[in-house]
Amino acid sequence: MKHMYIHTLATEKWAVVTEGRDIVDLVVERPSKASLVGNIYQARVINVEKSLDAGFVDYGEEKFGFLKRTEIPEARQHGLPIEKAVHEGQALWVQVTKDAYDSKGAQVTANVTLPGRNMVYLPFGGYVAMSRKFQQEEREQLTSIFNEKLGDGEGLIVRTSAKDRDEDALLNELQQLRKDWEEITSTPNKKPPFIVYEDNEIPNRLLSRYRPEEIEGIFVDEAEIKQAIVSKYSEFPTPVLQSELEASLPISFTAIRERIVQRNVPLKNGAELIIDRTEAMTVMDVNTAKRTKTAHKGMNTLETNRLAATEAARQIRLRNLSGIIVIDFIDMKNEQERAQVIHTMKQELRKDRIRTEVYGFTRLGILELTRKRESVSLPLLFLEEWNSTVSAESHAYDWERELWSYRRNDQDVMLYEARPDVVEAFHNSIDLKKLQSHLYKEVYVLNNRESDVPYRIRYVGNKDSMKERPFYSDSAVDRML
Repeated sequence: MKHMYIHTLATEKWAVVTEGRDIVDLVVERPSKASLVGNIYQARVINVEKSLDAGFVDYGEEKFGFLKRTEIPEARQHGLPIEKAVHEGQALWVQVTKDAYDSKGAQVTANVTLPGRNMVYLPFGGYVAMSRKFQQEEREQLTSIFNEKLGDGEGLIVRTSAKDRDEDALLNELQQLRKDWEEITSTPNKKPPFIVYEDNEIPNRLLSRYRPEEIEGIFVDEAEIKQAIVSKYSEFPTPVLQSELEASLPISFTAIRERIVQRNVPLKNGAELIIDRTEAMTVMDVNTAKRTKTAHKGMNTLETNRLAATEAARQIRLRNLSGIIVIDFIDMKNEQERAQVIHTMKQELRKDRIRTEVYGFTRLGILELTRKRESVSLPLLFLEEWNSTVSAESHAYDWERELWSYRRNDQDVMLYEARPDVVEAFHNSIDLKKLQSHLYKEVYVLNNRESDVPYRIRYVGNKDSMKERPFYSDSAVDRML
């Protein structure tokens, strides 16, 4: 059974799902790089490009959204060309399906979806789709029921969990989703663009990935999040409020981050998976240099490759890697062994909510994959861009979490020594107002660009005693909070 830990107290939000002592799912959200996937906007068409078979829409962000013709329900249903489907200046509802990346704007769809527990409501979908796990008879029965209740243009995607629900419960959920959509779209008479629905990954999209029976316990550190989960996800275990949430985890958030960005990932048999990233692709290599030699080398090669395939799929999921991924396995004897490795990889990738295509081995014996990109990968979030150095922003969030841990300490003053770049990142990234309202302390910082660590605590106590310390100087110390 799985346990879910949702940390929203600090500015950087974390959600960790564990099974035993293993981390099986991980989400990290920062205000500076928050994913917009799932958000719904009233947008305005800026430009229609016949050559691209697409249009560009202003939905309120810095870069315009890219809207393919195939993502416009009317165009898809009636075979309309892009210039007949939308026109410049037109207002329409759109939903982000892929975040902006580098110079490219976000991808959006006009086929808006609103997720529920057992179904996804499509106000403009015009079709009913079923999970593949339904039997033909179940599929026909539910399709008939919903087709009778859906109005013109409405659509549904029915989840596997609907198998365990009776007809009345499903129709009540459909009615609630309709009501939600009416409330979302009954916005004040405003000029677009503007946002009408925010689909936060923590906790909304995270909980939507799981069935209630999969989760044994949910732990949160804010009462508001507990209430939101109880209200919207009543079938899940009631969240337990824990003020020191991080202490309940198998390892700390900082230790999790270190694992996510490490280049060498050990395998159970002593081999390791080496992960490198470039601007073009992610490259993985199976390294057996540290493995002890055994007599059954042939069997161990296949065993090691299958272990590596399992771990590679897990790392792809946890790190949220996307785009082109290539894996250099140990050379295998024949196609049968390569087929077993591909089978292992595909089995593990089924645990991933994001689609990954496995293309097979090249003539050089390298396995090729591509994974759909929805949001920024965690290594890119945590590190300096295209560097292996943890960013000043990441250190600032670590620092904030440490300060939160002192909120029940009865001392009046704290003094830190920190690098100037980390201090600057702290001021730019942290929700200072929220932190100050809970900490009830004065926090000072001594800037030291020669420091061998990003930050360190130098003193906790009262103000008069702090000023008597040999390292204290009014001219060198600044107040942070």
